[in-house]
Amino acid sequence: MQHRYVHILWLVCFLAAIGSSAAAQNVEPEPKAPNIVWTKRPNRGSGLYTTRNYFVAPGVSISGFANYYYGDVDNVGVPFNGGFNVKNLNGGGSLSYQHPISNHCNLRVGLLAGALGGDNTKTLKETITNKDGTVKVRDDFKKFQSIVIQPFAGVQYYPFSQVGFYLYGGFGIAGSIITKYDFIRLEMKEPSTEHMTGSAFGILPMVQLGIGYSWMLSTSWSIGAEIMVQQGLCDEYSVNLDAYPLDGRYNGGESYGTGGLKNNGTPKWADGWFQVGITLTYQWRNCETCQIINNYQNIKPRKRR
Repeated sequence: MQHRYVHILWLVCFLAAIGSSAAAQNVEPEPKAPNIVWTKRPNRGSGLYTTRNYFVAPGVSISGFANYYYGDVDNVGVPFNGGFNVKNLNGGGSLSYQHPISNHCNLRVGLLAGALGGDNTKTLKETITNKDGTVKVRDDFKKFQSIVIQPFAGVQYYPFSQVGFYLYGGFGIAGSIITKYDFIRLEMKEPSTEHMTGSAFGILPMVQLGIGYSWMLSTSWSIGAEIMVQQGLCDEYSVNLDAYPLDGRYNGGESYGTGGLKNNGTPKWADGWFQVGITLTYQWRNCETCQIINNYQNIKPRKRR
């Protein structure tokens, strides 16, 4: 009888051991930490990598630029038609803030200030005959100098994910503090000249169009080159950059040699300027990549392939 109980006890122990072994085999092992390799390649499928252009991030920029005025106070009112005029060349700077609004676009707002000037003074060989029969050399000219302050807002669009090339389009309101204008206007009806000089203030809505390219200097710093045209939307009395026209008298009637006026006296070109500059930008990267790194900061990555 005792041997029977001993055998039953051994059988129970044997079955318990088999059950424990089977249960242990069904338990899944603890997962190992993923081994992540960080690259600059976009990966929309896994979501591990950002699809945002490197330069699309919040940032502050400071720019210095040269500007070249064109408008009524020019040789013939058309940019560079009479050649490059160094008297129309001045400088300025701007401060702006940018903020991403999509994977490829920054919204840019800022303020620029600079000098503008135009001068079509040149040696005129044409002669005119007065009513009394006397002949004299034409002496009409226009020139001005001003300080421009302009708040602006626009969109900086990077069409390629891994390239610093961008397109820019924006809008601004330019206030022109014209420190001095000096116009000698030739009237052909009698022929005679009228000399006008003084100071003025003009305000003008502007359209901004430009292209640029950015280069990465470090994780947060970049430098860029930009070419832009600033085009005024109208050219009327007190709504201009260059004090011309001074009043309604110069919007009609005959004119001659006024550089930028048609036969009826209306302006050929609205005022504006070309702008070429260098931009230094500091950006902080509160983006998808930064969030991923924070989530996996305790994981030891492998070396990059």
